[in-house]
Amino acid sequence: MRLLWDEVRPGAARAAHPPGAPAGPDDPHGGFTGAARQDQRYAARHALAAGLVRLGLVPDLPDTHRRIGLAGPAAVRRICWDGAALRPPLQFSIAHTADQVVVALRRADPPPAGLGVDAETAWDTAARNLHRFGTPAELDALHRACGPVEPLHLWCVKEALAKASGLGFRTPPKRYRLHPAGPPGRLTVEIAGAGPAGHRRPARIRAGTRTATGRPPTAWAVADLPTH
Repeated sequence: MRLLWDEVRPGAARAAHPPGAPAGPDDPHGGFTGAARQDQRYAARHALAAGLVRLGLVPDLPDTHRRIGLAGPAAVRRICWDGAALRPPLQFSIAHTADQVVVALRRADPPPAGLGVDAETAWDTAARNLHRFGTPAELDALHRACGPVEPLHLWCVKEALAKASGLGFRTPPKRYRLHPAGPPGRLTVEIAGAGPAGHRRPARIRAGTRTATGRPPTAWAVADLPTH
């Protein structure tokens, strides 16, 4: 598992695709999304391309970021190169803050598992609203699995699980219930209403805080969840 970080540079997407230019893979909505969202998508694609080049999986060419394709269902998203599945098969998940983007990247080994990542900076808001998305018992379980954490890390875990399950927040955050599993980095997850009552899935969870000069600290979490 790798996390690839990059900055969101205001105006980068517009500079790459000036008004009147044909829409490309970095501007998949042809200008119908807001400028900030387009810049986030642009940064994510470039972070992914740079990571694949560093790993030696794709060549470092001027149009590398344009030749990478993204396919598959939301929970198990795969990477293509020139229209063919990349070998070894890789899957990814993307998250943004206002000024940073993070891509989680891992081998898509069987059995299939969903992958989700999230990053957030709203520390005070999460601390005030823990009761809306989690419980102190879940925060304690996460602490035992991942070390020192704050409510914002728990929110990131819930967001990452929502992506990894493929359900999103059509299922409210409090329905993703975390339970201790014992080993470091492991929890079990019960998704209320998405299976038999009391059914728990094993999940691999990573959570931490990224610090960078001139930026607020960023909480992040990655979740790896079996699809069945």
